[in-house]
Amino acid sequence: MNRLDLPIILFENMKIVEPYPEKVAPVPKILKRTAFFPGGLGLWDSNDCERIPNILVLGQDFSTEKQYIEMLNEERSGLTGPTWRNLIKLFNEATIPLQDCFFSNVFMGLRKTKSMTGKFPDYKDKAFVQRNLEFLFYQIDTIQPTFIITLGKYASDMLAQLSNVDLEAWNNYNALKTPDVGLIKYVKFKENTCNCVALEHPSMRNTNVKRRKYGDFVGNEAEIVMLREALNTYDSSQKLR
Repeated sequence: MNRLDLPIILFENMKIVEPYPEKVAPVPKILKRTAFFPGGLGLWDSNDCERIPNILVLGQDFSTEKQYIEMLNEERSGLTGPTWRNLIKLFNEATIPLQDCFFSNVFMGLRKTKSMTGKFPDYKDKAFVQRNLEFLFYQIDTIQPTFIITLGKYASDMLAQLSNVDLEAWNNYNALKTPDVGLIKYVKFKENTCNCVALEHPSMRNTNVKRRKYGDFVGNEAEIVMLREALNTYDSSQKLR
């Protein structure tokens, strides 16, 4: 498998999450650009990088049908929005290599609702949630990352359900609320071992990051320290040091 094969392989196996509930539509096709999977390739556009991404970055979901169509028609560029703008700034400050990241989501599909914020539609549909958990594990098993970063409370909560023992402290949305648990090292997902970091969602980061605490660090500095500490045991050879 080469770098560009990755999103294609994942997209072809999204049938795992079918059928979609009433308020969720399937993604018709991948946009051939830098955008979160499954709407986009999930890859940072870097012509000089051929490595399979070793850092999995997880948001909650891609967006609404309306915004997907606007991007499809090139009326909207996702990289200009607050999510990408704040994420790029944070990753550069924490020296997270963007070209080593695969940007994805814990829920597949597009919202049929007007709002692109808040809890994903049909979150109470237990069967649909379970199918997305199965696909999330499939993503981890395919990519085999050594570093997983979640964006926002819903992504961290979903990931915690795949490793109930190692990520117990993240249950009930505590990953962002409880001091000193935002970074959990050596989390096992069956045969795969990862460092996991829970971040505030970048779209509301400037407002919410003030509450973060890690050791002697607070706010923005706490998240940067967590990322750098996790990165210290990461390398591009897909091993934990």
